[in-house]
Amino acid sequence: MKKYVAFLLCMLMACAVLVAGCGGEKAEKQTAAMQTVTDSIGRKVELPYPVTKAVVANAYNAELINAVGALDRVIGVDYNIYQDQTGFKGKFNKDQVIGKGQRELNYEKIVELNPEVLILTGNGSVSEAEEKLKPFGIKVLVCDAYYTDEFKDNCELLGKVFAKEKEAKECSDYFMSKLDYIKKQLKDVPKKRVYFEYRRVGNTTIPGNYFYNMVEYSGADNVFKDSQNVEVDSEAVIRRNPQYIVKVSNVNVYSTYEPPTIEEHQAIKDELKNRPSWDTIDAVKNDNIFLMSHYVHGGASKIVGAIYLAKYLYPEQLPDLHPEQVFKDWLEKYQHLPYIAGHTYPAYSFDD
Repeated sequence: MKKYVAFLLCMLMACAVLVAGCGGEKAEKQTAAMQTVTDSIGRKVELPYPVTKAVVANAYNAELINAVGALDRVIGVDYNIYQDQTGFKGKFNKDQVIGKGQRELNYEKIVELNPEVLILTGNGSVSEAEEKLKPFGIKVLVCDAYYTDEFKDNCELLGKVFAKEKEAKECSDYFMSKLDYIKKQLKDVPKKRVYFEYRRVGNTTIPGNYFYNMVEYSGADNVFKDSQNVEVDSEAVIRRNPQYIVKVSNVNVYSTYEPPTIEEHQAIKDELKNRPSWDTIDAVKNDNIFLMSHYVHGGASKIVGAIYLAKYLYPEQLPDLHPEQVFKDWLEKYQHLPYIAGHTYPAYSFDD
């Protein structure tokens, strides 16, 4: 009997040691499976490696997460992402909506979804989100995916966050190689003067604005690069006399995978041409007007938009640049969507 009791005690001690060892190993793994990343505004954020549950504000962020192959980790989105049911293939439902946008967040819903991290943009409610979510252990990460010049860094950031480093590098390399080609080919080419307009009449782009680098990377000379205000009047455009006009969408259209109709494109162009005295502008006289949908211009942090604009302005200098093929790749390979034509006017073929 004594031998039997002694045997049981030995077994219990062995189990205890084994459990302790396993617990120590588990704790060690948990410690090792953390990472510290630097976000778009320089904040150091400690996150699990990889993040498996995230909520996201801003469609540019959602698209870039999709591009690195991690959209399945997203369990909640803002309304702007949710409403594009075709662009995200109906992945998100109303119960996953975390607010209208990055400035109007529903913290109760975020807490209910219990993500590891909220990913939003720098112009969102970052400090408020930190304060509200810290008691629940939910981290806040800033990713400014709408800035073209931060595309490479943001790919790297999201690659680390979701342990998709290989996919993120491949995506970054593909699009950055297109920008490198444009820069090389246009190095000594005189720049063409362009007036850019985004949705509203007179809403252009200046340094620091979301669209400025898209226009710069195309090799264009932005006629309002020295302006102090993004809102300009029609007389100012006439005085600057751009050689080309490029417009993205109009005020009544939000970003959607479904392209405008030919009639909708034509209506936007007709409105531009029929503005008082605009028939005196070189771009209008020579019919040098290029339209992009809200959806197509934003691909890969607006690099797709820059590629289209570069090809429109400098077709002879960019023979190996094929924007419609790039857009097709963005859709099929990086957004996992079927290719759909019609997002630019005039339209491009794969050979253009």
